Amino acid sequence: MTEKKLHQLKIDPDFRDIICPMTQAERLQLEDNLLADGCREPLIVWNGTIIDGHNRYEICHRHKIPFAIRELQFDCKEAAIAWICANQLGRRNLTEETRKFLIGMQYESEKVANSMRNAQGINQYTEIESPRHSKTGSIRHITALRVAEEHALSHATVQKYGAFTRAVSEIQKKAPDIAANILSGRYKISHQNVVILSQMSTENMLKVGERLEQERDNFTHYNASRREIQYNNALSEPITGPSVKDMPTFDPDAEITGLTLTIPSWTRSIERVQKGTNFSIATPGAKEKLRSVLAELNMSIASIINAMEG
Repeated sequence: MTEKKLHQLKIDPDFRDIICPMTQAERLQLEDNLLADGCREPLIVWNGTIIDGHNRYEICHRHKIPFAIRELQFDCKEAAIAWICANQLGRRNLTEETRKFLIGMQYESEKVANSMRNAQGINQYTEIESPRHSKTGSIRHITALRVAEEHALSHATVQKYGAFTRAVSEIQKKAPDIAANILSGRYKISHQNVVILSQMSTENMLKVGERLEQERDNFTHYNASRREIQYNNALSEPITGPSVKDMPTFDPDAEITGLTLTIPSWTRSIERVQKGTNFSIATPGAKEKLRSVLAELNMSIASIINAMEG
């Protein structure tokens, strides 16, 4: 870690745009904290480029607040992006859509980084002898297994999130506002329809966005988004689905396995809230909403246990 001063650092839009945007209230709170206490934590950089701390960098330079930096080492840009995604996934209050996007981007970036390492003969996974990480397995499959273990998901779910990330990234190129509304959770669009939307022309995509904005609610729900996307997609060329030979082999345990791997992440989230929240100062409305969804979860758990017991 370096001494504190007004370092001149580079900003890469590819790194900056991964960072989940702060709300106005969060940004004002961060600015107040920096003015009161200085910049306590170092900004994280790679080759002189910020990979964590973009908001602090802007505020510190605006108010002439010195800060330290910590340099991390990565062998390629994709490895740095994977680190940023994993780091962002530690934040609280991520929407489910943003969480899926970050896990998918981590997977996609690690996959590219591992392919580059493999080409150079230095792929870390060639030394893993676990049956789940077979040397003969593809880099795509092995990377999916590793990311799945990190986030308590199935490898198939990780690969599905990768497809979601690719689709949202394509939407970002054509209609950034629509992509932002998807990631914020304001537009509730199914995985399949996000993929369909990403394959539309820019013109049709913008038409969908205009129609969704006409919804009265602050949030556009699944039914409305599905209706608009399917209508506009019908006006364009049909999208060919996968052939029979491309369909995955039926696995009777797939859904059960996926849920089994997902539940530990729910447990950790509940434990994190329980340990890190002062419920005595939380608003009654927030506590009532949490109580309601926990009751629904409890009923769902009881129902699935009854189903398993026949």
